[in-house]
Amino acid sequence: MKVIEPARRPRSNTMAYSESFDRIAFRLRNEFPGVELLAMGQTVYWDEPMKAILRRRLDERFPEAKMVIGIHDVDYFSRIPSTLNVPAGWAVVPHNDGGSRDLWVATGEISALFGSETIPTRELLASCGVQFDKIAKDFPDGRDALINTTTEAWGWRGLVHADSENEISCAVRLEDVLPHLTKLLEWGFNRSIERLVEPDASRTRSRADELIAEVRAYADAHPDASISDMFGDFLARFYTRLLGYQPTNLEVTAASRLFRFDKSTAGLPRFNPLRVFLDPRTAGACQKAYDLAVQGSDTYALDRFPPGAIPFDLVVPGRGRGTICLRDGGVALDLEEPISLPTDTPPSSPEELADLVERHLGREASLIGKALTLVFMIASEFIFVLNEQASAYVPRCEKMAALMKERGVSLPLYPILRIGYHTWDSLSACDATFRLPGHLGAAFGQGEITSKDFADSWRRTANKQGKLLDRISRLSAVADDLLAFLAEQQTELWPGRIQAYMEAYATIRRLSERAEPMKAESIRLRDLSHRIKQKVQRLEVEKGEHFRQAIKPLKDRIAYLDVQASAGTDVEALVEELRMRERTRSDLEREIERKREEAMAAHNRSLELKRAVRALEKGDEAQKARETLRLIEYEAELARLRLVRDAILVSRGLTYTNYRPSAWWFMLIDPELKWFNRVAETAEFRFEKIDPA
Repeated sequence: MKVIEPARRPRSNTMAYSESFDRIAFRLRNEFPGVELLAMGQTVYWDEPMKAILRRRLDERFPEAKMVIGIHDVDYFSRIPSTLNVPAGWAVVPHNDGGSRDLWVATGEISALFGSETIPTRELLASCGVQFDKIAKDFPDGRDALINTTTEAWGWRGLVHADSENEISCAVRLEDVLPHLTKLLEWGFNRSIERLVEPDASRTRSRADELIAEVRAYADAHPDASISDMFGDFLARFYTRLLGYQPTNLEVTAASRLFRFDKSTAGLPRFNPLRVFLDPRTAGACQKAYDLAVQGSDTYALDRFPPGAIPFDLVVPGRGRGTICLRDGGVALDLEEPISLPTDTPPSSPEELADLVERHLGREASLIGKALTLVFMIASEFIFVLNEQASAYVPRCEKMAALMKERGVSLPLYPILRIGYHTWDSLSACDATFRLPGHLGAAFGQGEITSKDFADSWRRTANKQGKLLDRISRLSAVADDLLAFLAEQQTELWPGRIQAYMEAYATIRRLSERAEPMKAESIRLRDLSHRIKQKVQRLEVEKGEHFRQAIKPLKDRIAYLDVQASAGTDVEALVEELRMRERTRSDLEREIERKREEAMAAHNRSLELKRAVRALEKGDEAQKARETLRLIEYEAELARLRLVRDAILVSRGLTYTNYRPSAWWFMLIDPELKWFNRVAETAEFRFEKIDPA
């Protein structure tokens, strides 16, 4: 399965480093005499058959060069993440950055015309200012649906087998997968035909039926074949169909045959990377280099596997594919049902391991490298042919080779031969009219476009969409800036939205201006009420002190004199003084009551103003204005999301498919192959070193 991730080196100008094919042929003949070229992929329904262009160029300049092509049939058929809910059995599914984020599909994938597995990831969308959480609150179907739909790779589908987690492609019987494979192909073909304007669509439909009929005919003629067997047969057919002749010096193989591992093959150069991982003198350095090289990627370091693991798998017919683990007392294969190969000492060379494997498992097993080491195995014996932007592992292979060399391990590796295509520029060679999908139609400014106009304008359009992404990512968080930008991009809709937004905002501001002095007065009265209550508390304290110090002692003295039956001016004077002091107490009580009333009045008025403010802020006028603001902000954020998503699909998707088109597009869209022939004429080639020597 292709992995689309940012490349370490700039890819937009890769072609600038290409060599003329005369120079390529000269170097093949003189620097690499007798070295075969190997091209291998998981499926014929993607870009693998495009390498027929290399065979054509070789036949023109270096016909004696041998080219080996094949199907990588020992890769896993599919792996389904737990977050993807699929029914038992077979299913055709999309790929997105939500429920199917960790989906693995290799053998059964297809991209309709203009489509690819270019995923507008959440991280990429967020880097352009998209606010998923804000949109999700109002998105009708919820957050998960929002992510699944808006991050989906446009025009791509994958076939998965839900019942088998570790099933490898060569074990998938064509008879079992046939109805589901044809459903997948029909989806891709029909979606492509939908892109054509009549009468091109009618002519293309019959060619699609022929391609489906060929699949069914092969299945009828080969009832015991695997899906990879058919792909291998079709790979050779597609080469012949695209080239217009039967090529020679072309061998068709499969990974299960190419990497067959027994005593007769163990000494082949393709197993030299295995040799340095088995040799005790170099094993530690190689394992360290591998772990360092895969750091920061999705590729597991060796400690993620069982103890003793090396980065190679053994494929055992009928048992599956499992990591090779070297342990005292034997070799363990980490299969669904583990296999142990007992031996007194761990094997220290491919020959010793092959002898052990052959004795216990026979001669049908295949040995294949994991990710980086697979590239090493191929480059140890072949010149590996890759399309531009193919294999995200290669930069890490270069790093691993350098790390090994630093540690004294030299592993001679042939360079990769890259092929670069001008797919969309070459579309001018054919005569067709396309009905563009929504994201392309918006970017090109038209719903229908001729092949010549598309060829002339696609680069300019993709660059414009790339600049649009840069501009969107620099927008401030202020809603006004986003609305102004949207009005500029979509003039027929957003000026009216801006007017409504401004009116709603003005309403909120007007109501706020009315409410602001009321809020301030309410706060002032609340604080005044609080201060008065504090004064009341102090007066209550003063009243209590006055009673204890001025009234109670007099009352006690008068009561004492009454008991003593005393009379005269002393008692009368005391009684008069008591009356005066009680008048003072009464004055305090009246002051307290008056202050309480003042505090209550201030409190009540504060509450009245608070209710009036709430009535303004929560009233129909305010509610309507706020709802208008919320709705327009939601629509604006959703519009930003869609603009960013479409710009990614256009700028990255078209650039990616320019380098890696599906070969069947040419057979379906342009049976005269004028489009393909122009791609072949303009293809560029370059060598890419892996070995740092």
